[in-house]
Amino acid sequence: MVSLRNGLGGLRVLWTTALIAAALAQAPAPYESAPVDSSAAAAANSGFVPQWMSIPEQSSSRWGFENFLPRVGVQHRSEGYGYDSGYTSFDLFVPLYQEDFFRLTAMQGSLLVDNFGDFGAVAGLVQRQYVESWDRVVGVNAFYNHRSQGGNDFNQFGFGVETLGNYVDWRANAYIPVGDEFEIPNSGGGVTEAFFSGRSILVNFIADKPLTGFDTEVGGLLPGSLDIFRAYAGLYHFTGDYSEDVTGVQGRLEARLRNAGVASLAITNDGTFGTNVVLGIGFWLPGLNPRNQSPYNRASTRMGEDVVRNQNIVIDRSPTTDPVPARWLSGTQIDVVHIDSNAGGINLGTPVLPVQTLLDAQTLGSPESLLFAHANSTFAGEGIVLQDGQQFLGEGIEHQIHSLYGSFVLPTVTPAEDIVSVPAITGAPGDAVTVANGATVSGFSITGSGGNGVVGNNVSNVTLDRLNINGSTLNGIQLLNAGGGVQVTENFINSNGALGVQISTSAVEQNNTLVISDNTILGNQDEGIDLTTNGQSVNTLVMERNLVRVVLGPLETRAAPLIDITTLNSSRLTARVEDNDVEDSFLRDDTSPDEDPYYQQLTLTAAENSRVDVGFVNNRFVSDRDFLLDNPRNGSFGFDLNSTDLSVLRARLDTNSSSLNYAFSENFISTFQLEDTLSTNTGTPYYFPTENFIETISAGTLELP
Repeated sequence: MVSLRNGLGGLRVLWTTALIAAALAQAPAPYESAPVDSSAAAAANSGFVPQWMSIPEQSSSRWGFENFLPRVGVQHRSEGYGYDSGYTSFDLFVPLYQEDFFRLTAMQGSLLVDNFGDFGAVAGLVQRQYVESWDRVVGVNAFYNHRSQGGNDFNQFGFGVETLGNYVDWRANAYIPVGDEFEIPNSGGGVTEAFFSGRSILVNFIADKPLTGFDTEVGGLLPGSLDIFRAYAGLYHFTGDYSEDVTGVQGRLEARLRNAGVASLAITNDGTFGTNVVLGIGFWLPGLNPRNQSPYNRASTRMGEDVVRNQNIVIDRSPTTDPVPARWLSGTQIDVVHIDSNAGGINLGTPVLPVQTLLDAQTLGSPESLLFAHANSTFAGEGIVLQDGQQFLGEGIEHQIHSLYGSFVLPTVTPAEDIVSVPAITGAPGDAVTVANGATVSGFSITGSGGNGVVGNNVSNVTLDRLNINGSTLNGIQLLNAGGGVQVTENFINSNGALGVQISTSAVEQNNTLVISDNTILGNQDEGIDLTTNGQSVNTLVMERNLVRVVLGPLETRAAPLIDITTLNSSRLTARVEDNDVEDSFLRDDTSPDEDPYYQQLTLTAAENSRVDVGFVNNRFVSDRDFLLDNPRNGSFGFDLNSTDLSVLRARLDTNSSSLNYAFSENFISTFQLEDTLSTNTGTPYYFPTENFIETISAGTLELP
């Protein structure tokens, strides 16, 4: 929330300008004498001085439009300080309550559209009183502003005071934004500089920053101008936590055009927004003057004029000059623990004094800490257990940090020319990295773990990318009962003792988004990718641009598919599987069998009342296996899609190629539907038990992620 403290310094100046109003009240300048039968004249004859807010006894009080009529208008102004585009306003002024020419309550509002098509709105209440003894109108007002800019919305409350006379006016307005102290625009904003300082990251950034402040002006009718020209001079002051204070001066010339229009020229100058020349023109229907002639004086007829204030919320987009500690999107300050296996001496976790071991980093870090392992480090015989929200990042590749101030590239410590390798975790006695909720692991070589390379159980919102995981005793990556957003991208996973990537979703009722893309998965002993959805989970899967390959020795028999997708327990899955390469081959010699065992490269099984919509698009399945008994129907398949146990499987196959063909199976009481796109694929479809069990639906029926 915007702190009101920011506006206190400027309000001191506002109080000083209020003295002008007191001076104006001491010397009224009547335009014409009041009628002798007025209550004011009678009071003067009796020696009685009317009270400042007194109302004559004969005044009428009513709701409606007795003297001042509602009006509509349109105005256009060029750009000024705090807004970088001209705008058009569609204005409305509606009297709500009138007491003769002595008191008026009204609503004033505007719809704003700037030259870029962004909208804004203004709505306020105006209360004015004519003080006959001063021959002057005094008023207060309160407004609410809304403004859109850069894809973000801003809101503001405003308050104003004013006094309007025959010749001299004074007004002052305060502006107090509500909501966030800044917003990063869709373009042209974000972090401009980032660097380490101790265990923090300091950043400078560009953002849209709504400012707290005020403006004030004094002026009035130019002599001899026939009530047409008015001139004003004033100042303004705005401030914000992430902006330099803005103090400026302004001058304004206004011309009233035949009671129904206005033209204006304003010049403003300050150190932040520079010099701005603001041109404006507007028209009103039916006009500004009241329908009846005031029995008192000309000043009383001005109660129906628009309040003059800044219709826009003042927004500063200048770069910050004093760096601030970077914060996560949650608002928590980013705490960085530096790790370097080559460190020695005192270890504080700073860039200069990093800790030496993963255990030290685990002890020193807290939830949401960023654990930054320096390049060329080797953590032999070590593993690490992460806490919720931690990011475990290795130097040597570029890491994008998403902060409250915008995204930026994580600074480095090691000079680029000295980086030989990303940090390595070798020979961990058990699991090398254990993740937690909201964890990110990126930029490591993980070799020879005694358990899994990366493991997590009952975790959500996990990101694993750009990891080299090989030679683990168990799986390369294993995430069990996972949920939320899970991303496994750009990893090299090879020669692990069990699965390459294993993901099973939690059985709880929640929406999950699973992304498995751009991975190279080679030579693992079990499935390359194994995915299982469970329970009442609703899952969206994108599996694209992966290379999954295995090369078998002359006598190896492999029953495990390279990709295995299973949906269980009434779970839901919507999937797009696109542009993947799935390959297997034998290193045959004279000892190899004449025929290879039954095998599928990719299997998808919809079981236990689950629902699946899946699209296979432009995938390539290559194998040099021999068919069992030299019969493709009895042999291996590139695709094996199977519905069973009351499940519903709907599939689209489009522009795929498979040297092992396609198998479609519908079992028990289940439903299997295929879009009418099979002719776009290379390979032969086979149906089990027969083609009659498979229903053809129109191409384009499925909505894929």
